[in-house]
Amino acid sequence: MNMIKTTKMIKLKDILKEWAEVDTGPKRWGKPVTDKYTEFEKATNKALNEDIPEFSTRIEAMEYEMNKIQKGVRISEREPGRYRAQWSYVRRPLSPTDWRASIKLVTDVGGKIDKEWTRNDYEANYDREEPPEWVPSIYFTL
Repeated sequence: MNMIKTTKMIKLKDILKEWAEVDTGPKRWGKPVTDKYTEFEKATNKALNEDIPEFSTRIEAMEYEMNKIQKGVRISEREPGRYRAQWSYVRRPLSPTDWRASIKLVTDVGGKIDKEWTRNDYEANYDREEPPEWVPSIYFTL
């Protein structure tokens, strides 16, 4: 009889130890639009891997990060070493926080902003069917 109690206690102790080691993390079932999985799924299933793209250049990485701030940016090389980040399909100026975050991203990478050409303005074309005259754009050199 005494032997049975001991084996049951060991099993219960093992179960409690196993249960205490599992951290399920936050149990938020909803997810933001940008996340592929909920926080609960990420915490409970370690097999889930986020798809982080591979970048061949710094410019591609910057474009990816800027798109996380505000969608629709494209970075193009205007001359060797001179670039333009442009939000072509945004029909308004960027919010001040998004604009500052984008400028900070360029300067953190080591870019020098061309203040003469860089503007957070939106100017529609007179003929509404044509593309706008000006959209938010950051000109910089690396």
